[in-house]
Amino acid sequence: MNSLIEIKNLNHKFSLTKKIKINALEDVSMSINKGEIFGLVGESGAGKSTLARCLMNIYTPSSGEIFYSGINTCDKNEFRKNRKFLQTSRQIVFQDSASSLNPRMSVSDIITEPLVINKAKPTHGSYRDEAAYLMELTGLSPALLESFPNELSGGQRQRVAICRALALDPTLLLADEPIASLDVSIQAQIVNLFLKLQRERGFTLVFIAHDLAMVEFLCDRVGVMYQGHLVEVAPSKELFSSPMHEYTKALLSAIPIPDPVAERNRIIPVFDGIQLGKGEMREVLPGHFVRCERGDNAI
Repeated sequence: MNSLIEIKNLNHKFSLTKKIKINALEDVSMSINKGEIFGLVGESGAGKSTLARCLMNIYTPSSGEIFYSGINTCDKNEFRKNRKFLQTSRQIVFQDSASSLNPRMSVSDIITEPLVINKAKPTHGSYRDEAAYLMELTGLSPALLESFPNELSGGQRQRVAICRALALDPTLLLADEPIASLDVSIQAQIVNLFLKLQRERGFTLVFIAHDLAMVEFLCDRVGVMYQGHLVEVAPSKELFSSPMHEYTKALLSAIPIPDPVAERNRIIPVFDGIQLGKGEMREVLPGHFVRCERGDNAI
C-alpha cells in the first residue's frame, strides 16, 4: 500500500502560562495508508484529538513534519501553494454535532456549504439535489432538507455532519470520536455507516474512539497513544489478540466480556502507569511496531 500520510517526529505543546507548557504530543511518527481504516485509541488526554487537529492544520505543531500526498503541510509555503487541494481533499467529523453545525442554517445549506465556499459544481444537479442525494446515502430522509439542527436527534445531526464532510468527495475523512455522545444503538448504526461509505467511496478513514470493541470491528490497523506518545501500532486483529506494550495490555483488559459469570470472575491487572522517557518505535513483527525505552531489550 502507498502511504497517504507520513508523520515524522511530531511534537506539540500547549502554553498554560508564559513559563509553563504541557507536552500534548511527543515525538510521534507513523504512516497511514491510502484506502485503509486506521483507528486511534487511548484514554482521555492521551493526545488523540490534538494529533487529529494537527493533521487537519487546525493546530500548528511545535515541531516535526506531516506529509499528506507528498505535501509537507507544516511548511507554510507548501501549504499556501496547495491550499485548495488540502482544504477539499481532507475533511473532519467532530464529536459534538450540536456545536459543529450552525444552528441558523438549514440542513440543505449546511451540507452544501463546502461546495458553495469552494465554488464546486454539484454532481447530481442543483445544490439541493446534491444535499438530497447525500442524505439518502447516509440514511436520512430528504424531507429534513429544510429542518434546522435543533429539530434533529443526535444521530441525525451526526449524519448531517457526515454528509457535509462527504460533499467534496474527500480522499481523507477524519472522525474525531464521532460516536462518543450518542446512544449505544445509534453508535452501532454510525459505525456501520462509516464502514459502508468507506467501502463504497474508498477514502482513507482515521477513526478516533474510546470504544475499543467498535475500533476492533471497524479498523484495519490501530495506533495506541499514551501521555502524548504513540506506544504501539499493529493490524487490528493482531493488536487485540497479542498486545505487546504494557499500556496496550492494560487498556484492552478493560474491555467487558459479554458473559456475566466470566466478567464477574475475571481478574483485571492493576496498571499503575508508566513514566515514558526517551524511546523509539521498533518493528517487532511485520507491520507491528512497539515503543521501547532506550536500552530496553526486553521486546
